[in-house]
Amino acid sequence: MMRGRQAGTLLSRQPTGLAASSAWLRATEGARLTQRWLHSSAPASQQPPTRSPASAPPSAPHSGPPPGPSPSSPPGQGRRRGAGSIFSPARSSASRSSGSSHRLQYNTDPFTALPPTEHYTFPLVTAADLAQSSTRPRAKRMLARDFIHDSLYNPAYGYFSRHAVLLPDGTSREIDFGAVGGEDEFMRLIQSRYSEFEAGIVARQDAKRSREDKMKQRPVARQSSRQGLEEAQRRGRLDLAREKQSEREYGQHADDVDVMVARQVWHTPTELFKPYYARAIARYIVERHRSKIDEAPLVIYELGAGSGALANDVLGYLAEAEPDLYQRTEYRIIEISSRLAEQQRKILAKYIDEGTCKVHNESILQWTKVESRECFVIALEVLDNLTHDVVSYSTDSLAPYQAIVSIDESGDMHELWEPVSDPLIRRYLDLVSATPSSVGGSSSSSSSSSGRSWLESVPQALRKVMTNHLPFYPNLTARTFIPTGSLQLVEVLAKSFPRHNLVVSDFDRLPDAVQGINAPVVQTRLEGTMIPVTTYCVHQGFFDIFFPTDFAVLKRLHSQVTGAASGASGEIMHHSTFLKRYAETDKTRCRDDSNPLLSWYENASWFLSRFNT
Repeated sequence: MMRGRQAGTLLSRQPTGLAASSAWLRATEGARLTQRWLHSSAPASQQPPTRSPASAPPSAPHSGPPPGPSPSSPPGQGRRRGAGSIFSPARSSASRSSGSSHRLQYNTDPFTALPPTEHYTFPLVTAADLAQSSTRPRAKRMLARDFIHDSLYNPAYGYFSRHAVLLPDGTSREIDFGAVGGEDEFMRLIQSRYSEFEAGIVARQDAKRSREDKMKQRPVARQSSRQGLEEAQRRGRLDLAREKQSEREYGQHADDVDVMVARQVWHTPTELFKPYYARAIARYIVERHRSKIDEAPLVIYELGAGSGALANDVLGYLAEAEPDLYQRTEYRIIEISSRLAEQQRKILAKYIDEGTCKVHNESILQWTKVESRECFVIALEVLDNLTHDVVSYSTDSLAPYQAIVSIDESGDMHELWEPVSDPLIRRYLDLVSATPSSVGGSSSSSSSSSGRSWLESVPQALRKVMTNHLPFYPNLTARTFIPTGSLQLVEVLAKSFPRHNLVVSDFDRLPDAVQGINAPVVQTRLEGTMIPVTTYCVHQGFFDIFFPTDFAVLKRLHSQVTGAASGASGEIMHHSTFLKRYAETDKTRCRDDSNPLLSWYENASWFLSRFNT
């Protein structure tokens, strides 16, 4: 929810988890990755020489047992507490027959120069391939962007697909800011609504679980009851108890994630500052539209409309304040989630029946229809969940390497590296043609100093000596997360919406990010506590993965892809600057004269592009 209130509100999706709760989770997920393997597509015998773990990059997740609690740790700190059920249900070879014992995911041989040879033979798949399956992949390799996209958007188990939640009307009712004493009281009001909302979710989950338990208690005729009894006796009561405990823990975590996603959908400025935030965007759009041909239709596309609150409030404002323009308005939503699309249709039924609004249940990245008219494209908190690729640079040659996530048959994940060959990654690197500080965007951690920029000033011969002879010297720079998903979006806009005016708002920096340049926040909710973790290679569907946006890079990409001939121009604006100009700030002022609309979301910015011809 809110972070850093004393020094200005720095917002991420959720609060940081308790240290005691996060210790064991950090230890568990930190062990999911083995050392950073450097390889090419050639067989193992032909691989380029790699360095021992002594020279592994400083930002490597882990090359040995994860940090556990020390003997002096307080009770509960560093415990696993069902962590096996949160991550991949990997089973060791010694216990695979039991089907219930989860393997401790340690790198058992930190001095191996290469990963097991099986990782070179796993088929390479894409997110589109994985979308056809209802089970998480095993014995597969994929680019980092495909892994991240699958984790978030797989139709069967993806974070947004599985846990998408629509908020009840009561929780998003308007706030009378004039009756609120100040920002502290506003925070308490928001927290009380959270508690009210979560209580409703928990009650529904309990009722569902109760119905399922009753169904399980019904007598069922079994053709092989004798064999089942013998099998149960063979496995023993302990294994059965462990399996049931694992199922309970897995189910509890799924419930926690349901609450997390629901709070995430609710905790947007559109919902918090309803209807004034949406009205500010509507006023900007009207101003831009009226500066041109006044009689032209107003065509608006919204990408990822969430609960539908923005569309509802924008159309409500147009109908009230601009009735003539409202009659010429077409509002289109492009929504990847089937569940959210259906829920949006219910909320916007009035406008849909009038023919003013239409919901398209499609991914914007697969959009092929062409809108030849001038239009506005709204993308609020869309870029942060667009997938990214991961690259690193050889400290010797400065050649870029792309990250591959390899998942073995037991579900363990390994990060592999190979020379860049993917066309989209290559296209991005060619477009920016800059040092990693601008290739990846803004730094989310101290690892930004590990980019290749300083290495470019070192003679190649000296770099080679350093790489080959300095103890503990890394063979790769820190990870750089590059916004290839944003590049895909801009390319779609240039092709399918050639006369678009883009309205983007998103986070420009994030707390609690994993190590790396332009690195994401990866977090989950467990037992009511938000817990950030330190790697993006996590159990698919149970973690939110979201990135900061470097708006200077976004503006540069947009300009280069759309081309100067399009007449497009763009402006970057701080979050509060835009709202001071277009929002009804007098209506969001508290009794003590503070204004949460302007002081919150200090880590957000706007990108506003204009079609000028």
